[in-house]
Amino acid sequence: MIIQRVSSTSNFITWFGSLLLLTFFGWLGWQDYQQHQTTDVLQKWALAFLVSELLLLLLLSDMQRVTRRLMRELQQSQELKQQRETQQNKQYQQALSTLNNIAASFNPDWREQLRQALLVAADYLHLPIAILSKIDGDDYQVIVHSAPAGLLQDDSHFELGQTYCSLTLAGNSVFAVHHMSDSKYASHPCFSAFALESYIGAAVQVEGAPFGTISFSSAKPRVRPFSQLERDFVSLLARWVGSNIERRRYLEAQIEVAERLKKISSQLPGMVFQFRQTADGKFSFPYCSEGIRTLFHLTAEQVKQDASPLFALVHPDDQDLVQQGIHQSAETLSLWKQDHRIQHSDGEVVWLAGRAVPESQPDGSILWHGFVSDITERKKIERLKDEFVSTVSHELRTPLTAISGAIGLLHGQVFGRLPAQAMQMAELTQANVKKLQLLINDLLDMDKLIAGKMQFDMQPQPLLPVIETAVRDNQSYAQQYQVRYRLQADATDLWVNVDSMRLQQVMTNLLSNAAKFSPAGADVDILVQCQQQQALVRVIDKGCGISDEFKKDIFSHFSQADSSDSKSKGGTGLGLAISKQLMTRMHGSIGFHSEVGNGSEFYLLLPLVSETEPSEVKL
Repeated sequence: MIIQRVSSTSNFITWFGSLLLLTFFGWLGWQDYQQHQTTDVLQKWALAFLVSELLLLLLLSDMQRVTRRLMRELQQSQELKQQRETQQNKQYQQALSTLNNIAASFNPDWREQLRQALLVAADYLHLPIAILSKIDGDDYQVIVHSAPAGLLQDDSHFELGQTYCSLTLAGNSVFAVHHMSDSKYASHPCFSAFALESYIGAAVQVEGAPFGTISFSSAKPRVRPFSQLERDFVSLLARWVGSNIERRRYLEAQIEVAERLKKISSQLPGMVFQFRQTADGKFSFPYCSEGIRTLFHLTAEQVKQDASPLFALVHPDDQDLVQQGIHQSAETLSLWKQDHRIQHSDGEVVWLAGRAVPESQPDGSILWHGFVSDITERKKIERLKDEFVSTVSHELRTPLTAISGAIGLLHGQVFGRLPAQAMQMAELTQANVKKLQLLINDLLDMDKLIAGKMQFDMQPQPLLPVIETAVRDNQSYAQQYQVRYRLQADATDLWVNVDSMRLQQVMTNLLSNAAKFSPAGADVDILVQCQQQQALVRVIDKGCGISDEFKKDIFSHFSQADSSDSKSKGGTGLGLAISKQLMTRMHGSIGFHSEVGNGSEFYLLLPLVSETEPSEVKL
């Protein structure tokens, strides 16, 4: 196109120049002819015109030749540039294609995946030896390699200084040498040991920290130095390798956690689960532990997409209750906690206790994390306990009351004087009946406390009169053990909000224990004090103390230091457990200090109130 334009321009100049010469010499010839009036003059100017025209044609011809030559050279230059660009584009495409193939490859064995990546990259670079290394101090470890057979082995170790990678780590970019023996690195120990002429490598970072290097080398030198494209290729490959290792570490950690969770959940006495409710109201269990087989006789796969097989097992009488509980938990994102029954195809009914925490998801669904456990045996025990308490309450306590009254009349000699031996038997019988009554009352009190059915008449009142009443009522009990109670009130105007009868019950337990475990002739000190806006009641004895082994169980049900105590001192082992429950319900606390051989101190703490604080009745 350009040549055609140049040719057209040249033709135009030729014609235009000829026209100008013709006009110019014609005008000169005419002027000369006007002066001399001879034909020789016209011939002379005609000849001059022809000579000038010839010179013009020669000049234009030479200019066209030079222009064509320049244009040919320009065209050749453009073609060469296009060829180089085409070649460079092919190289870029090849590099990108190679990187894409490497990134898209997958192998469950991460070593083999990296080995395949090294093989592909080595083929692209035309360098037969490729190594991914891990560097720890001066130790250079071959993690994965691609090389001719017998040349290298995975997990081989070298000194870092014996490898070119020491030069790679010393710089902040890709290190490359195309002809090692003809470079300043010819004296490097690696060249002396392995005679590798060409090398290119880059550092590998994992989680922001140095991991090792990726390198490619050959025993043959390269004709040309490594291009910038090849350097960029190795740099990008090093980044991919680093991210691949990071991803593998993360996946391995996730797998380890999942395996650990699976092992733990398999040992739990129930089923751990994730329960999902989608935005359109569909239910499924994305995860269930192996406990689903034991509890529901189902597999996790059966309910992974649809929870219907599991819900179908819910007892007909509990289905509405379960659905309402799930709906309420979903609406308020509150804890789901429920006891319910399921019924298997063979008619077996199983009681389950479920608990799960809901979590709103970005897609509008709700995901619960929780567990269910088999409480069938617990329900059976509760039923037996209820039957036992009912029996104790109605079939034992009433006859014992009548027996106690009758024995009291006999012991009081209402029906006449009894022989000495009969009197002794009556006293023993009366004492045993009282023990049975105490045990029954303690059992019933503990059952009421656990069930939350015990009623409390909470009244703001002075503390000291309640303590004084408890000390006075238990004085005769202390005399049986030849022990004396000493009450000392450092603060006499302390008001507390308590049920006086329940607080006296607690004090009776502490006072009786102090008397039982104190030596004859000893004093039990009862101190009433004020401590940081709280009323403090201390009961201090000089008994044998409490062993370290028993301290952790002191407030447990039926707890006694050993069987000999039960026989020699008496008691049900429920007194302190009941006392702790009573103090908690009255917003107070109970504790103790004790050393073996130095006696024990039990204390009560109650918040102080004003005299005008309203009373309350608690259940």
